[in-house]
Amino acid sequence: MPRSGSRRHPGRIALAAVLGGAAAGVVVPDHLRIDHRFPIVDMVAWRPQASVLALGGAGLLGLARATRPAAAAVGAVGLAGLASVAGRALRRRRPEPVGEPVTILSANVLVGRGDTGALAAVIARERPDVVVLPEAGPDFRDKLVPMLGETDYRSWTSTAPGTDDGRGVTVLVSGRAGDVAVVADHAMRLRHLEVSGGILGRRRLFAVHTSAPVQPRFTTAWCREMDVIRGWTTGPVAPLVVGDLNATLDHSRLRAALGRCRSAAEGTGLGLVGTYPSSAPRWFGIQIDHVLVPRDAVTARFEVLDLPGTDHRAVLTTVHLPPG
Repeated sequence: MPRSGSRRHPGRIALAAVLGGAAAGVVVPDHLRIDHRFPIVDMVAWRPQASVLALGGAGLLGLARATRPAAAAVGAVGLAGLASVAGRALRRRRPEPVGEPVTILSANVLVGRGDTGALAAVIARERPDVVVLPEAGPDFRDKLVPMLGETDYRSWTSTAPGTDDGRGVTVLVSGRAGDVAVVADHAMRLRHLEVSGGILGRRRLFAVHTSAPVQPRFTTAWCREMDVIRGWTTGPVAPLVVGDLNATLDHSRLRAALGRCRSAAEGTGLGLVGTYPSSAPRWFGIQIDHVLVPRDAVTARFEVLDLPGTDHRAVLTTVHLPPG
């Protein structure tokens, strides 16, 4: 006569499979190759938080004997999620810097609502060589530049006067950066700027704002734009890609788009500091604002800065670009 525990066993296994599969779909959808589909594409950005929740859920499931197989499945998924993000929180010894130092500031200013006075103060204090401002068009630029006083910054916008700030990207370049050329292009849904020459040498810097994958048609555009970035980063000379990418390194599409580049946050221990939303604690947000640099560049400094008036935090970094 079968024991009652044996009769219940198939149900326990089925529950473990269902809950474990559901957890995997949320925590590690890139391993299932579904992290580019809406709405999964939005959920995977929160993998660190989802991994912790999975472990908490596993702890609760483990309180009852009947749900312990499910606890093991959900807990394994949570551990896998944490293992995949842990490296971004680790600080590693930096090699000796070689090559030209370049300081870059990137700040999404929320459809031109960012506090121009506070931003101008940061620029005056830090003197970045290149400033990239997603969601800033001619109107925001015209408000900001007079606040910079007698500095030697030059400015460009990706859109024409009268265009909504949310569709633009503005770039400021210091006199120290030398004789640069800046052109606007439309390889993405929102026009971007391409900076070349001067302090960059043969390298190009792309100032971008990718589509936010918050609905199916924008998700399709976001996937295409990740492919555009991949085309840039796999070229013969590794570029810099700066701005709001609407993606974290938990997205396989962004990881594939890195090519010859890496995040400037790599090895700093700050790769999980949230740049969005600024209303959330730094430890809880997600890092979607990036400075991608050549893999052999050395990050000398990396900071995430609060900026009033916008839902993003700014990223400030100094990297030493390798010769050539």
